[in-house]
Amino acid sequence: MPQDAAGEVYSRCPNNCAEAMAMANSEVDLMRRISNPIQRNVGITRSYQQLGAAMPDNWWVRLAGYVSVQGGCAMRRTQAWDAQTLGRAVVNPEQALAALGDANITIFESVYPPNKFMHECGYARLKECVESGEIDVDEDIMRGLEQIDQGNLQAGADILAEHEQVDVVQQVYNRHADVFDDLGTAEAIMPGDQTSIPIADHCTRDNLVSLGDLDIANPQDRVTYYGRLIRRMKALEGL
Repeated sequence: MPQDAAGEVYSRCPNNCAEAMAMANSEVDLMRRISNPIQRNVGITRSYQQLGAAMPDNWWVRLAGYVSVQGGCAMRRTQAWDAQTLGRAVVNPEQALAALGDANITIFESVYPPNKFMHECGYARLKECVESGEIDVDEDIMRGLEQIDQGNLQAGADILAEHEQVDVVQQVYNRHADVFDDLGTAEAIMPGDQTSIPIADHCTRDNLVSLGDLDIANPQDRVTYYGRLIRRMKALEGL
């Protein structure tokens, strides 16, 4: 039965590395079977929230639960725009839903499984499986998880977030560049702040974490905005 250097036993962890990663990927496989992005978002959000509760020192996962909630809210807003709204005049709702859903599942399948593996098997086992070549995990994710394992919680979360925004999310922006441009135009002409999000587990436009002059299409600006979000989360949760 696998255990880490401190002797902690991971009773659910398979002895085989490939089986352990398959277990970590099982929720991704399940989410991939859900074709409706809004319904899929509910499952993805639940996975983040449950893993965040099980790994309270993993601030990236905890924040991902909040951000996924707000991603689902954004999906619902685009579908609520009817022919009389300014948003509908600029944005195709089906294309907007596809782009936002793509972002949600792409982040989940790219970053969630190694975090889940670490929870089920420990960082030492994850590192052993990666170094043996039996599984492949992005080196930036490994650096972030190593920092978390060593107790450097902010540094670890920051590394995961930069990888998420620069290496993962940017690919989604590139795939749906015109759609995200249209969303930005629609949000700019509609009243109120339509781009900033709150740290909340429900849909609300109260207590937004201001995006300010940051450009959400710019990966480094998204990293900066992540910093604002995690600071608000830490303040709210007393971290």
